[in-house]
Amino acid sequence: MMMEEMITPIMLMVMVYLISKMHIINSLIIIEYISIMVIILMMIFVKSMTLENHNVLYFMILLITESVLGLSILVSMIRTHGNDFLKSSTVLKL
Repeated sequence: MMMEEMITPIMLMVMVYLISKMHIINSLIIIEYISIMVIILMMIFVKSMTLENHNVLYFMILLITESVLGLSILVSMIRTHGNDFLKSSTVLKL
């Protein structure tokens, strides 16, 4: 029952992510929220099936590196372009 309750916020945030494409920081925050919800869902699944939780640790390491990469791209884009708009014509050329 708990897993069905966790899928609804994930789907809601995916819909919000698809709709809001104004700033990169907003997209990064939504992606991080989705990843936290997936980690919680994985932990619930692992505990209910009595499995080992080392795969969750690997997934968390992957998400940490993904968030660091996203923030570094955001900082370099703000330094070069002066804003974080996704609709900027110079960003679309990347």
